[in-house]
Amino acid sequence: MLTVAQALDKILEGATALAPQRLPIEQALGRTLAEDVVARESHPYFASSAMDGYALGSLEPVCTQIGSVAAGQWPDFPLEPGQCCRIFTGAPLPQGTVAVVPQEEARAQSPHIHFSGDLQPGAHMRPAGQHFDAGQTLLGAGCQLNSARIGLAALLGNPHLLCIPAPRVALISTGDELVELDQPLGPAQVRNSNIYAMQAQVLACGGQAVRLPIVPDQPQLLRQALLDCLDQVDAIVTCGGASVGDHDHVQTVLRELGADLQLWKVAMRPGKPLGYARLGHKPVIALPGNPVSCYVGFELFVRPLLDRLQGGPGRGLQVIEAQLAQHVQKKVGLRFFMRCRLQEDQVTLAGSQDSHLFRSIAESDGLLELAEEVQALSVGTPVRVLLWPWVRPTAKRG
Repeated sequence: MLTVAQALDKILEGATALAPQRLPIEQALGRTLAEDVVARESHPYFASSAMDGYALGSLEPVCTQIGSVAAGQWPDFPLEPGQCCRIFTGAPLPQGTVAVVPQEEARAQSPHIHFSGDLQPGAHMRPAGQHFDAGQTLLGAGCQLNSARIGLAALLGNPHLLCIPAPRVALISTGDELVELDQPLGPAQVRNSNIYAMQAQVLACGGQAVRLPIVPDQPQLLRQALLDCLDQVDAIVTCGGASVGDHDHVQTVLRELGADLQLWKVAMRPGKPLGYARLGHKPVIALPGNPVSCYVGFELFVRPLLDRLQGGPGRGLQVIEAQLAQHVQKKVGLRFFMRCRLQEDQVTLAGSQDSHLFRSIAESDGLLELAEEVQALSVGTPVRVLLWPWVRPTAKRG
């Protein structure tokens, strides 16, 4: 049985970034850029006015107006000394412009314009190339495209960007006891809720979820579900059937399909019956069916895998350092992940830690991580806390 660290290493060692694709810029948000984005021209590529006012051909308090230039118009006249023209923000400066005077500092007495204040050369003029020069790299390969970087790429004139695409992840729930959300519960049945949590987790990790129908506890149906989705996705995550009981068929079916099973069982709680295999070069992670175990297993192992497939280093949950505000104890030999709450830098357990009580996930801030050798910890002990993605840290980062 592998430790958590060993299991994660196994999962990540065979994972590489997906092949880049040239995506429409509208679809690039959150993607990892696969090539440098370089400016094809300087910006602005013409000198322009920084405000509404008058462009001056010389620094004289009275000038003759000879025209007007608005944004989007190109001036077809030069300015000579003693001349000026009406100009608007962003409009190109006529040849010969030495300064721009704001309109509130100008008074018109046709055909002359009188200027007040101190006239300074270059005032309110935006020189060509002030923003950046042609040939300059503004976005580097490997950066994640947020809304600001999308805007910059658009400013550079890129309708498409070479990016690592969102990984497609097939989600398979197994079990005769499962029913869909819109169906009434029968005797001994439970709702197929795990798959909807996993779907949301995949989306939160930047992936695309492919949710398959419930697979009953019949090996041939599981085999067919795996084969049907294998060529359509980049990874497969199953939920349920990962243990070794009479009705747990995931491991057996994967072996029959020729999968390379690299681990089965991890020294952790919750989520010990967790498996990893490669089926046709595609990663398959088998999560337990208990709701908390499934959710925690996803965050600890699937999240880093999806990050690696998207060109990242295999990032997991953010870790902070906090102090125990209560005594805790556990079984030696397993790494525990206990749902917890944070108040400043103080951590307490979030109610019962039974793996079927999912409410504690929604009401917690993250996971208190306790190492294998730990048996008991007292109040005030420094500890590691893995924060849920929606929780903003207030304590010191680990």
